[in-house]
Amino acid sequence: MQYLIRRLLWAIPTLFAISVLNFGLIHLAPGGPTAVYGTSPNVSPKELEAIETRLGLRDPLPVQYIKWLRGMVVGDWGISYKYMIPASQVVLQRSWNTLQLMVVTLIISLLVSVPFGVLSATSKHKSVQYASSVVSMLGISIPTFWLGIMILLAFSVSLRIIPSGGMGSIGKEFNLMDWLHHIIAPAIVLATLRIAGWSRYVRSSMLDVMGQDFVRTARGKGLADSTVLYRHQLKNALIPLITLIGLEAGLLLGGAMITEVVFSWPGVGRLMEESLKGRDYPVLMGAFMMMAVMVVIGNMLADMGYAAVDPRVRLEAGPQGT
Repeated sequence: MQYLIRRLLWAIPTLFAISVLNFGLIHLAPGGPTAVYGTSPNVSPKELEAIETRLGLRDPLPVQYIKWLRGMVVGDWGISYKYMIPASQVVLQRSWNTLQLMVVTLIISLLVSVPFGVLSATSKHKSVQYASSVVSMLGISIPTFWLGIMILLAFSVSLRIIPSGGMGSIGKEFNLMDWLHHIIAPAIVLATLRIAGWSRYVRSSMLDVMGQDFVRTARGKGLADSTVLYRHQLKNALIPLITLIGLEAGLLLGGAMITEVVFSWPGVGRLMEESLKGRDYPVLMGAFMMMAVMVVIGNMLADMGYAAVDPRVRLEAGPQGT
């Protein structure tokens, strides 16, 4: 418990620094939310000034940040310039869609990467080891946006097996099979990079664990190979992967931004792309902070999962700290 409290306290200055950096970069970018009005001949300079005053954009930048931070702390993220509703409502609604995509991506990644990594580590055939290395390198090297476009061209445009985008068929009520039909393609695209990287981690960890003394002791006791593999080798080999999953929460969100745009998935990634174009500052800041919070939570869950898998790891700091 002390460890979790200490991590939460450290998260406060971290999130504060992230908010200052993001707020400054967003507001220092050329243009602004009123740029679209400034190009219209029907909007006079006085009307433009009134719009900026109403949105608080004529205040000094530090004053704007203090107002935003005060509202962020109490749950008032501001009003979306585009949708004219609370920015928190927009971000949270889209976050649920992104969370669905992340969960399916993680399930696919784990179901494929763990067996693939174990097979490449335990197989004595050189061809299997070479094939796993080639597949891993291809998965890491292929750009996410390119893979998404190729899948759309092949399976949506040419073969018409998958839909071209969205979360469900237009005009139809929610249906589990229809939802899976729409989510499977973007989830596979997002999972490709994870599968390539995580399978290599599993393979490396398995090879390291296979040479440990406790594995040789288990085999010397006459335990079955399956028992040694699952109860001793795999359990210890998954420790680095659990940590990696938590640390990659932010990277998964970054990849989701590109994938959501390609597949028209209405999540946080696509929302950020739309908000960047429209200079919707409240929504952008809310989305950025949501991502930062998810990264912090992911790191904490990774540490907790690390301790759950390995009893030798304790979350409470000792005399020297951990």
